[in-house]
Amino acid sequence: MISRPTLIAALVVVELAIVGVAANALGLGQLMSAPLSMAPPNLENLAGSGGAAARPLDRTFVTGPSPRVVVDVRDVDVTVEAGAAPNVRVDETLAVRGFVSGKIPPLVVEQMPDGIHVSAPDSGSVHVMIGSVTHSLRIIVPPAARVEVSSAGTIDVSGLRAKLIAHTSDGSLRVHDHQGDLDVSTNDGRLELVDVHGDAIDAIDHDGRIYLTRVGADRLVAHSDYGRIVADGIRAVDGGLTTRDGRVLVSFASDSNATADVSASDEIKVSGFSSVDGGANRRIVTLGAGRGHFEVSTGDGFITITQGANG
Repeated sequence: MISRPTLIAALVVVELAIVGVAANALGLGQLMSAPLSMAPPNLENLAGSGGAAARPLDRTFVTGPSPRVVVDVRDVDVTVEAGAAPNVRVDETLAVRGFVSGKIPPLVVEQMPDGIHVSAPDSGSVHVMIGSVTHSLRIIVPPAARVEVSSAGTIDVSGLRAKLIAHTSDGSLRVHDHQGDLDVSTNDGRLELVDVHGDAIDAIDHDGRIYLTRVGADRLVAHSDYGRIVADGIRAVDGGLTTRDGRVLVSFASDSNATADVSASDEIKVSGFSSVDGGANRRIVTLGAGRGHFEVSTGDGFITITQGANG
């Protein structure tokens, strides 16, 4: 009969053989020929060309009260917060856990005449064998900073008092405590706005749900190609809440002022507002004096409209 220690030893040999085959497939044969260590590699193993260590950014720039801050960092997670000082602080975090090999090129920051520009010039080539890599960027800016995020992973922005532009191709996007115009989108992930007010708000989610809480604008447009919309305490005048696939649950604030054209593939429920039948699966709802034009629609789902608190 084979003993338990012998079986365990055999299983360990098989697992190491599998890891070796995977390493050779990835071109890491020389690396795996060395003794296997589960300790996290130092940053030199994850540096860009030249073998220099990729030191995370931690810098502060004197910019004045309303700088332009441009962020183009591919899939790095980005957090932007408002601070009291007239400067911009850039703080990068790189956390490596387990056995990881490959390259993570450092982020680059440049000071421009009107602000700063942060970029990731190369996407790198990381092979995660047994572990993970977390890469994030935190930026503290004056409240009046004009922030433009053209690429990132997840995006979280709070406290700004100027127009925000933020786009991600793969990640959730959250904006809260914001006063100013808004142009945001994500191709894949949840989009959430909380306590956001401006003249014009555009929020597009190509594959995910949209959540709006106490959001108001003279022109508010929120659209999802695939996902429900949940909106609470919305001040509506012009614009719309539309989705191609998903339910729409919305409570309009009492200071809304629009005629809402509501259409759905399924049932429409309206309470707290005057409404009339507009035809097949369509109702016309009067919000306040009915000055503006607002659309609420779904291509596949039902719609519920109620009266909520002031936005």
